Amino acid sequence: MATFIKIRTGRCFAGVRDLATIMPFSYFRRMTDDDLSAIFAYIHSVKPIFHEVDNSEPPTFCKICKQKHGLGERN
Repeated sequence: MATFIKIRTGRCFAGVRDLATIMPFSYFRRMTDDDLSAIFAYIHSVKPIFHEVDNSEPPTFCKICKQKHGLGERN
């Protein structure tokens, strides 16, 4: 699958640009297609959390994620 190639290499758009370096591509490099399919299936099964985050604002406690971040008081 094309998506798996992107996850394994950290490259997208036909190799034109790199994906964000915060992703641990080296951990995904040797995973099988079945392993990556299972990860994708799990991610798609988890209900997303929608909340306001702004790292340019002073950190305040967030009731949703139980952490401190900018705009945490708005959640």
